[in-house]
Amino acid sequence: MGQLAFAGLPRAAAATPAVAAGQQTYQKWCSDCHTPPTGPGSIALQRKYNGNPSAILLQRTDLTAEYVKLAVRNGVSFMPSFRKTEITDAELAQLAGYLTAPHQPRPAAKQP
Repeated sequence: MGQLAFAGLPRAAAATPAVAAGQQTYQKWCSDCHTPPTGPGSIALQRKYNGNPSAILLQRTDLTAEYVKLAVRNGVSFMPSFRKTEITDAELAQLAGYLTAPHQPRPAAKQP
């Protein structure tokens, strides 16, 4: 699968098979709400953080694997929780690895 691109820049994190698998999980379950600035997850995070940190998950550098796992399993605000039958523990670990992997700095998302 090709690298996810946002704002014209490829995500550099998809270098290992585990991180690439995490990218696939992100694309399947997370990207619709958390990649575009107009996605419901991005809008909620923009309201919560007022742009600092970024509302776009792929621009964040402050996420920890533990927090990603907690948010996915328990949900946050109106974000649903995801059961192990939807995202397995192995997929969740790969997703957390993808979201916390070093990546290229990204420009700030334009707000609607």
